[in-house]
Amino acid sequence: MKHPCSNTYVTLVKDFWVRAEVYDVDAAKDEELKAVIRDPSLRGKTRQEMGLESFRQTEIRSSVMGIPITITEEVIAKACRVAANGRFIWNANRNHPFLESYKGVMLKGNSSTKLVDIDGQHRMLLKIMTECFFQKGGGSDPPSVDHKLVLYFLVSFNKINLPKYIMHHLCWAINEGIRGKRKQIPCGRLLSEIFIQGKLLEIFRRNNLASDQALRTKTGKMINGKTLQNMKIIKKFSPNEKDLKESIAPTKLMTDFPPIYQERNSEVLAKLIADSVKESGISLDAETTEVSTEVPLQVRRKRTASDAGSEASGAQTKKSRKDKSEASATKNSSAPIPKRKRGKGESSIIKDAASEADAMDWDAEAEEESAKKKQSSDTQNECPMFVMTPAMARMAKEYVDTMIVEKKQKKADYLASRDAKLQSLGLENYDEYFVQKIAEVRQIAGSV
Repeated sequence: MKHPCSNTYVTLVKDFWVRAEVYDVDAAKDEELKAVIRDPSLRGKTRQEMGLESFRQTEIRSSVMGIPITITEEVIAKACRVAANGRFIWNANRNHPFLESYKGVMLKGNSSTKLVDIDGQHRMLLKIMTECFFQKGGGSDPPSVDHKLVLYFLVSFNKINLPKYIMHHLCWAINEGIRGKRKQIPCGRLLSEIFIQGKLLEIFRRNNLASDQALRTKTGKMINGKTLQNMKIIKKFSPNEKDLKESIAPTKLMTDFPPIYQERNSEVLAKLIADSVKESGISLDAETTEVSTEVPLQVRRKRTASDAGSEASGAQTKKSRKDKSEASATKNSSAPIPKRKRGKGESSIIKDAASEADAMDWDAEAEEESAKKKQSSDTQNECPMFVMTPAMARMAKEYVDTMIVEKKQKKADYLASRDAKLQSLGLENYDEYFVQKIAEVRQIAGSV
């Protein structure tokens, strides 16, 4: 029997993740502040009067192939086929009353019990939680207090608000990625399922972008008897022909799935996709290089031994210590140096000369590096994994302009408050130097 597993579209997931940002209460306040900075007359007015949309809920905003999309808790609930209600506890302290229940149910009353020694059913729930709900990208760290509560709710058959937990985890991962503290992409299958149900694949199919090579379609792992055997929950696994097997058949579309993008003309969508493909340089060749898609996905993976083995013959390889020692011995034997005894004074002179030679070599290398930097100062420096696109340059310019406007506004507010204070003291007609001296005298008098 074949089970239609949710496919992971690596190209779409990565394209979504590098542009994702969280729109929450703080982001809405920043949006209002920028509107006031652009037009000070909007201070104290509502979002509708500022020309902004009303804030309803936390959203994840991004774009996929140039198409702006929005993911909410409702979208995640529909994609997971669960209701958005149940228990949700976050930022719990270590004295939470449910932790005692966790200790009694999971650890059987012994806090020193290791997680590998708990019941098999509980270990399976822990695996599902850490690899499906809150993917952390490897590691053997124990679950946090919040995750312990989630695990306790699952074990005790208490319903949890799974969409809210996943939304919270995605927002956290996005913010950590923006700070440069995280490179893993969680919930790759869930995001791909959202793209399917949101009918993005139909748009890409009409624009010749729905092939498995272009989207780098992958099928993830399944939990089966082999998994239970590896976890030592069962002793032996005997496969059967009736067991579920992986299938790349797409899931059926829902009729009541909430929209994730704004409906536009097909020609406009085609133009957005074409511009995105041109800027990002996505290869549509059938021989696209495959990458590992074990969840969670990674924005950039490290070089492995298999990569080195796949290089062309003739590539330089790292020499072993034995080869280096033999090479050095051969080099030394080819030009023998006569040995002779020398006194203490001569050895100190030789050491001083060697240190001076090293210093001269270091100065020469520093001068060469500085000369190279001066020659390349006119060129544009870009790291090899980063390419500045016109859209990113435009966003950077808008950000700089906004910061300049904020600084000007702060300066104007400071001058206005200072003039008001001087006027209250009757010093509005004095020059700047006199005002500064008065401030210095008051500071000295206050410190005495």
